[in-house]
Amino acid sequence: MAESDTPPPRLSPFAALFAATDSDDDARVTIAARALGQAQIDCAPDRAAAIALPLPGAGRSVSHDGLRLLNLAPGRWMVIAAEAHGLESRVRAACGDSGAATVDQGHGRATLRLSGSAVRDALAKGTGVDLHPRAFAEDHVISTALFHVSVTIDRRRGGGTFDIHMPRGYARSLAERLIDAGRAFGVAVTV
Repeated sequence: MAESDTPPPRLSPFAALFAATDSDDDARVTIAARALGQAQIDCAPDRAAAIALPLPGAGRSVSHDGLRLLNLAPGRWMVIAAEAHGLESRVRAACGDSGAATVDQGHGRATLRLSGSAVRDALAKGTGVDLHPRAFAEDHVISTALFHVSVTIDRRRGGGTFDIHMPRGYARSLAERLIDAGRAFGVAVTV
């Protein structure tokens, strides 16, 4: 069977939950579902310089040419794009002869974008990570637990905006916990 670079459409793990969730009038926390392409790069750190992408250092993320690159661990990066089609091929081509392994993660991962004036307070209910700008500035990333689920938190540029990347199997449960955490401050959801 020929390998296809066009994966089947991804169904949102959040759609039914968000459709059944009422948003508060004065929401200070907004939770939005994001459908993204995601590909992981694993490469020996001493060979990473051969990859034709601006790989961020430890605990950092960077945007480049329609891609968002997150450093997950030594020798491991996640590449995220708004369009899933062709992402892994693009990443594989950028890896060239580096010896890196690339894996499409789009079907196994889900993403929520949280923003608003009380987003740090809502997130603090589920993690011990200090998300204050003095400790966790824009373009910083961390892999941690959020309500006992292993996630990657990416602090985006522009105000208090965080992308939460999680295993798809835990997505609905984690979204429910985030909605509950946001209710104290007013929460709005969007698909």
